Amino acid sequence: MKIFSITRIIKFSNLMVLVLIIISCGSSSTGIDIQPKLPELTPSNKLQPEPSESILNLPVKIPLANIQKALNQEIPKAFSGTKADPTNLLSNDNLTYNINREDLNIGTKNNKITFSVPISGTARVKGKIDLRFRKIPVNQPTNFEGKIFGDIYLDIDNQWNLKSNINISTNFTKAEIPIQALGQTIEKISVRSILKKELDKFISKEKPKFISEFVKNLNFKDEVTKQWDKLHLLKQVNKDPSIWIKTEPQNVSWKEFDLSDGQNLQSGIGIKTLVDTCICEETSPPKLKPLPNLTIQNQIDDKFLINLPVQASLDELNKTLQSQVNGQSFSIDKNITLIVNDINLSALGEKILVKVDFNADQGNFLTKTKGVLYLWGQIDYDKVSNTLKIVQLDYDINTKNKLLSAANWLLKPTLLDKIQERLSFSLEEQLERAKGSVNEYINNIEMPSEIDAKIKVNAIQLEKVIVNNNDIYLILLADGNMSATFNIGE
Repeated sequence: MKIFSITRIIKFSNLMVLVLIIISCGSSSTGIDIQPKLPELTPSNKLQPEPSESILNLPVKIPLANIQKALNQEIPKAFSGTKADPTNLLSNDNLTYNINREDLNIGTKNNKITFSVPISGTARVKGKIDLRFRKIPVNQPTNFEGKIFGDIYLDIDNQWNLKSNINISTNFTKAEIPIQALGQTIEKISVRSILKKELDKFISKEKPKFISEFVKNLNFKDEVTKQWDKLHLLKQVNKDPSIWIKTEPQNVSWKEFDLSDGQNLQSGIGIKTLVDTCICEETSPPKLKPLPNLTIQNQIDDKFLINLPVQASLDELNKTLQSQVNGQSFSIDKNITLIVNDINLSALGEKILVKVDFNADQGNFLTKTKGVLYLWGQIDYDKVSNTLKIVQLDYDINTKNKLLSAANWLLKPTLLDKIQERLSFSLEEQLERAKGSVNEYINNIEMPSEIDAKIKVNAIQLEKVIVNNNDIYLILLADGNMSATFNIGE
């Protein structure tokens, strides 16, 4: 009986000691508090935001019918003249003529604009014919027919100078004056060469004026300058938060003239622009640059690509994250439970910093731990699910050192995996707003009134998500088709 009693007393005493130790530990400690220093990261120069590059390719068609209309407006309808002593057959003679033209018709050949103008009119010769024994007065009219024809070659140099080479010829198919005396036709005088020389002199005189008017009507530099100036665009596309899109054109390409379809003078304009997005209350307008020299290209298709960086809202991402994660607990190990009190994302440099305010314990050992964990991660965009994810999660060095010294049992890959599983966000809503920004930008591309442009956006898709200069950007790519008709002559 004594042995049993002593054994019992020893066990009871050991139990009391253990209880006292636990009570003593509990009364003398408030648990472990992990408070590492906030990480700092200074972005390098390469992390400074750069505007994205966009290409606007605008094929232009000038209907030959419009050029024909413009030419008909510029060429005189009629002209007349007088030629003294036109023939050796008559003395004291002169030739008067009136020439009328019909509508000019144009076509194409060998990448040149060809034209043909039917002409007709009347000519009258006055003088005296010497019949040896006497001189008989002559006053004889006649009708004539012919045409003016030629071609126009157009080119443009890198200084925006439109060059035109116009070749013009004349041909009279019927131009003879019958000379009558004593009731009989005694001679026929051909005035073809005379009329041709007179008409050629008139054309030589009027040709520089005509070329000047024609080139003025095809003043592409003025038309492109209008578009160039309008592409210096600053537009607020959202008010809350305030989002501005700024575009600055950089250079212009020009397609060589092409007449291969036989109905249009085809060319094209390609404008490279820089597009910048600013999430700010206000921003400086783009600095207007003068229209630069041209880069001549063989081909400009009807495609356009607009690459726009649109800032994602970190506030919205954090609200979503907090509604899904705050207050959740999850097991890290069979004896370790972690409760997330608050979680927050911020962007630093090219990385994402995840701040986790937590409570944790080790179960039966009653070791209470609280504090903050700072974790680094990378942005990843899943095109299939259209979700943004934070991946490659790891402890910040300050956090790791704190845990090594005070709570190394929290340095578990499982903890990182559990948190990373919850760092996934649908971008549907933000993407829809971003698409609105792209459409807003495209709708602000205004063409001059003389250009009838058709713009079609085929698709707007999210290419990638990047962290740059402490912000998260959705990089959108809008692609579509542009075409235009230049309404010259109207």
